Amino acid sequence: MYHHIVVAVDGSNTSLNALKHAAVLANAGNAKLTLLTVANPGEYMTLAPEFLQHDSYEEAAVSSGNEVLAEASLMARNEGVQHVETHLLVATRGEKEMAQELVDYADAQGADLIVIGTHGRTGLMHLLMGSFAETVMRQSHLPLLVIRSQSSEETAE
Repeated sequence: MYHHIVVAVDGSNTSLNALKHAAVLANAGNAKLTLLTVANPGEYMTLAPEFLQHDSYEEAAVSSGNEVLAEASLMARNEGVQHVETHLLVATRGEKEMAQELVDYADAQGADLIVIGTHGRTGLMHLLMGSFAETVMRQSHLPLLVIRSQSSEETAE
């Protein structure tokens, strides 16, 4: 059984579905559940500064990340998980760095499972958008549980 599960959350339906699966595992083994999100200030750079409600792109990313963690934490507790922690990482480069930050954190914290959601893109969409889950899989030596989105979730996001 698992003792420490790290779940990557980003507020999407897909990541919340992954969180539900992780909560079941955490409850079954009385495991600690760490909810992790990676804030990327680069995602906010397409907004004109006057549209930001914060002083910087990084502050906007961190604020949004904290909102995601608060929602996910409430959801995990509502699912009955007793030991819930949250952690926010800031990555300023791309998807590969974000995946490596997740893997490094889980490893450093002694996690024994990483749970992530994936959209399951294929073909041209996979080529253009990449796959965070695939990058995590290539970089991690820890067991990885990948929860695919359902077709109705893909259209809702």
